[in-house]
Amino acid sequence: MINKNIYDVIIIGGGPIGMWSSYYAGFRGLNTLLIEASDALGGQAIYLYPEKEITDLPGIPSITGKKLVENLVLQMNSVATDKVLETKVTSILSENDNKVVITDKGKFEGKFVLLTPGIGNFIPNKLNNPLVERFENNGVYYFVRNKEEFRNKNVLIVGGGDSAVDWAIEMIHLAKAVYLVHRRDEFKAAESNIKRIKEAGVKIYTPFVLDSLIGDGKVEKAVLKKITDGSQSVISVDSVLLMLGYKLDLSTIKGWNIEVGQDGIYIDSNCATNDPKIFAAGDIANPKSGIKQKLLVIGFAQATTAVNYISKTLRPSSPTYVHSTTKTN
Repeated sequence: MINKNIYDVIIIGGGPIGMWSSYYAGFRGLNTLLIEASDALGGQAIYLYPEKEITDLPGIPSITGKKLVENLVLQMNSVATDKVLETKVTSILSENDNKVVITDKGKFEGKFVLLTPGIGNFIPNKLNNPLVERFENNGVYYFVRNKEEFRNKNVLIVGGGDSAVDWAIEMIHLAKAVYLVHRRDEFKAAESNIKRIKEAGVKIYTPFVLDSLIGDGKVEKAVLKKITDGSQSVISVDSVLLMLGYKLDLSTIKGWNIEVGQDGIYIDSNCATNDPKIFAAGDIANPKSGIKQKLLVIGFAQATTAVNYISKTLRPSSPTYVHSTTKTN
């Protein structure tokens, strides 16, 4: 299939950042195409934390990943944009000063490309411990699809970042007991949330590691080992959540002649890559200056910056940005 339509911008990745990009590009009047590899929009918010409460979006005290995606779909559908699902991008070529996006379903041509694939394929970090991983899908999980599976169970969470602590909070009023294990005394999560789980009675083991799991076909007990002296603690558990983060999959993108570092695609202050026709936003984007922040609010801002820059480049006489409260159609 060859799509003869030349888009102003082609957005690659249909997670929250890609969905917002698609809406905002349509809002700015750009002829827009969104390409998503899976069969549904939503990215990490749907596949990794559909029922987790998100509390760090301005003006939204709390919202689940599923509800956020539903709202973004409604917002995106309020403007005229094209989208194709179950379409994997294999390469991006240059042709007649445009970009040709090659996929397993055909070619799409655009004046600009905005990359919003999140972390790409969801590859969880593992413990590389066969005494733990033999219980995968039989008590050991890397993400939560349905919180009800953990109701009235003894849940052990392994990790020291926001995901681990956030899920400990989620489980407080659901599980029978919640245990949190981290190999260091200090957590990377927000101090207010650490205080919250302590006050709620979550049993915290630091500095401990999960040494092994015991059970007949399913998890029954966890053996924890203290790093400082090797002493062990054995606790009864039904489920184990390994919240150890996810690998950033850059294998495909590295062949697109884009400057890539260990933490993602390098972008400048306008969210452009070393190729002035290709931009990036969200978890995949790695600012050349300043710090990288894997937050939805940052990804939304990067996408907005990229779209406004693209719009201004295509239409120099147009405003650099437009407020929704003042925009007239």
